[in-house]
Amino acid sequence: MSRAFLLSLARSLGVLAAFSLTLNAGPEAPAPSPVVSYSEISRKEVRLGDHKMTLIRVRPPVLAKTPPPPSSPAPAPTAKQSASAERLPEKACFSLSLTATVYLGGKTPVTELRWRDQTGKKEYKAWSNADFRYLSQLLYLETPTTFYQWFPFVEVYSTADLPPGSKSPLPKGLKLDPRGADYAVNLSARELTQEETTLAGLDYLHAYYQMNFAELKADYEKRERENAVRERELRLNPPKTPDATLRFWVPATK
Repeated sequence: MSRAFLLSLARSLGVLAAFSLTLNAGPEAPAPSPVVSYSEISRKEVRLGDHKMTLIRVRPPVLAKTPPPPSSPAPAPTAKQSASAERLPEKACFSLSLTATVYLGGKTPVTELRWRDQTGKKEYKAWSNADFRYLSQLLYLETPTTFYQWFPFVEVYSTADLPPGSKSPLPKGLKLDPRGADYAVNLSARELTQEETTLAGLDYLHAYYQMNFAELKADYEKRERENAVRERELRLNPPKTPDATLRFWVPATK
C-alpha cells in the first residue's frame, strides 16, 4: 500500500516540526574536592605499552569532615521551557523506534524499516525510498496531535550484500513513487488500524524529509567530511596515552 499523499497530508493538518540533537557546551562548575594528604609506604613503576603506571601504596587516609553544600533554590523556568511544558501534555506522546537498513548501489537508495508492536511480540516492515542516513540526527518530531520521541537505529548495506539473484530489497511487485518521498507497507486492514500511530509518524517523517531534503543532505555530507578529517588526523597523529599514577591502600582488618 503506497502512501504518496504525504505532502498534502502534512499541509492540510498543520505544520510539521522536527528537531535535531544538540549538545550543551556550557560546562557546570565542578564541586570542590576535599584536600587529602597521603602517607606513602612504597611505590612501583610498571610499563604498559607506550606509557607507564606508577603504583603507590599509601596508609589509609583520614578524610576531614566537610559540611554539606548550601542548598540553592531551583532556577525559574524560562519562557521557552514554560511554553514547552504547557504544550506537550496536550498531545499524546509516542516512542517511534525503528531499525532502518539503507541499501545503496541502485539508482536510488532503498530503506527497509522494521519495528515492533506495543507488545514487542510482532515485527512489521515497510519499504521507503528515503535515505534514512539523513534522518539519523533527528531527536523528536511533533505533529498537530502527537509528540514523537524518535529512536532510529540506522545501518547501511550495499545491494551487493543481497542474497544471490536479488536485485532489489523491495518485495516483488512493490513499487514506490519516484516523484517524492514515499513508502509502502504490506499490512492487513486490522494491522493498519493497530499501527495507525506509527504510520502517521512515518507519514510526517517522509513529509519532513521531502520538504527539507537539500538541508538534510548537506548536513549529513558535512558531518561525513568532518568525521573523515578527524579519522585521518587520528591515523596520522595517534594520541599518546599519558602516564598515570594510582594510589591505593589496604583497609585495616578488625
